[in-house]
Amino acid sequence: MKRIISASTLALSLIVGSTALAAGPDHNHNPKATDDAKPAPTFEDLVGKIEIPELFIGSKAPALVINKFLNGEPIEEFEEGQVYVVEFWATWCAPCVKAFPHLSELQAKYADDLRIIGVNIWERTKNQAERNELIETFVADQGDRMSYTVAIEDGSAMADTWMKPANQNGIPAAFIVDGTGHIAWIGHPAGIDQPLQDIIDGNFDSAAATQRARNGIMVSAGMNKFMRILRSGKNLGDARQIANILIDDYANKQPATLNAIAWMLLTAEAPKIGQADFKVAHRAIAVACEQTGWEDWSLLDTYALAAYKIGQVNEAIKWQRKAIELTPPTETNALKELKGRLKEYEGQG
Repeated sequence: MKRIISASTLALSLIVGSTALAAGPDHNHNPKATDDAKPAPTFEDLVGKIEIPELFIGSKAPALVINKFLNGEPIEEFEEGQVYVVEFWATWCAPCVKAFPHLSELQAKYADDLRIIGVNIWERTKNQAERNELIETFVADQGDRMSYTVAIEDGSAMADTWMKPANQNGIPAAFIVDGTGHIAWIGHPAGIDQPLQDIIDGNFDSAAATQRARNGIMVSAGMNKFMRILRSGKNLGDARQIANILIDDYANKQPATLNAIAWMLLTAEAPKIGQADFKVAHRAIAVACEQTGWEDWSLLDTYALAAYKIGQVNEAIKWQRKAIELTPPTETNALKELKGRLKEYEGQG
């Protein structure tokens, strides 16, 4: 039932960057520490140097370097006051093709308030002429599925000046350019609706978006190192410190991330895993449950396991029963697992 989310998915269809980011603050979660104690390591001491991508929310949008425009009116530059979506795709990319109708719907919905440009990159052709011929035929065959401006980059210019500096290694990838010509959002087109609506309506909080993106980078770096430590079974103290910093500073509003931290600590097979780790797990999942009003059955299942692991058996029974109560009847496999754990807890009650 439990599938641990990978670090890459924990990151924001939105992990982007250009502004320098200072290392996180020092953390010391040992209440017995004294002035003579060795200073607690910073986040970067624990996970390694964290670099923010060159192209970040708030960066000036790079120029459009296009060899040929197909559908729609050509877009030579970003006009002040106009919102744009620059989306990258290729003919061989099935998720890209799947995203075409949604982009067309957005273009129709916002009409003149939005200009979408779908830029073909990473195409597997020998030269520009062959590529242009391929894309012209492909786009013509799509018909109304691509009802927005479509363009072919000049050589690899757009991939080199947009995708690479933003550390975007997969497509489809979309960039929202706001009315000032700056990058406001980066991510998968499937997640673009709400930020696009907010930007067009003038309700977008760029400072909050920037912080979310920075937090996403920190979470990704932290989770990568955290998982490597748990797999190795060595330096578990570092894993706990990373988890505590994520809980306090970077993932404190990400219930799914907190659940992943807790579940991995609770189910790790490292020989030396123990009460200190389980207590961190309990703290992480308690924060996640608070954020979701103690109404998410999958989080409650994790919370019950954490309570059980730290010896709070009655608490485990209480919340496992609640988790079962909230689990949809269609989740038959999950219910079987939850009921099995409840039976185990009740056997110790």
